[in-house]
Amino acid sequence: MSLETNHNSFGQLSDLADGLVIELSDNLIKFCEFQFNDNNPLYICQYPIENTLQHSLSEYLIIAVKHFHFSKKTYKHVYINYFTPQFTLCPSAFYNMENNRALLEFNCGAIGSNLILTDDINTDIKLIYAVDEQLKSTLDQLFPNHLLKHTLNVVSKLMLSSEELMKEQIILSIHSNYIEVVVKQEQKLVLANQYSIKTQEDVLYYVLFILEQYHLNPLIVNIKIIGNIDSSSPLINSLKKYIKNINLGMGHKAINWVNLKGMPQHFNYTLLNRLFCE
Repeated sequence: MSLETNHNSFGQLSDLADGLVIELSDNLIKFCEFQFNDNNPLYICQYPIENTLQHSLSEYLIIAVKHFHFSKKTYKHVYINYFTPQFTLCPSAFYNMENNRALLEFNCGAIGSNLILTDDINTDIKLIYAVDEQLKSTLDQLFPNHLLKHTLNVVSKLMLSSEELMKEQIILSIHSNYIEVVVKQEQKLVLANQYSIKTQEDVLYYVLFILEQYHLNPLIVNIKIIGNIDSSSPLINSLKKYIKNINLGMGHKAINWVNLKGMPQHFNYTLLNRLFCE
């Protein structure tokens, strides 16, 4: 059974918006307009990419920005969440910027002319990743003041610092064709990884494998689910058959939810909570 994710829009476009959060992956671009001073999300929309051969992600981003009229506005703050499988983690103690390309290619294969960026997950761990040069140039032109982070960095930082996730051992971020998983033990990061998926059985396989690998008891472990997946979905029901404590993510308590009526807080989680990762 394939995985279905919800692509509905929420809220309404507003001239009050002074901030924009964008999430980029090969098959989907998400946007959230904010009033940043009040942590007030105003409008969430998504632009699915169905034919990756027709345009580059950079070109699709330009099309999507124009489609939703974001190009007509000026934003004080622009945060970008960027998904790419070309990443690796490195302990800060062994980090050397001159070795970034060699380390990344050792773990991910050739990255060609892609740029290499580094995010700090915390003081102990860095996430090194490749960014398409054309895409980065487009972002620089569209939003000169943007701040870019890898999506796995965002999930990891939230897992380690968010009060809403303090008691969780695992956070599972679900997308239509991949998942991101972060595991912590005694408030320390032990795993941050992503896996390609095609069916809900793939998700179940990876989750149960991780429980076994890290000796986590399915009757005791706490797993938080985030992503645009309905609470009554077959995947959630399937996970609950094997794992006792499966719960849906709750957004940061400082977020003003008044404009997003009808949207569960685990939807668009990294999009909405990105502003708490700076």
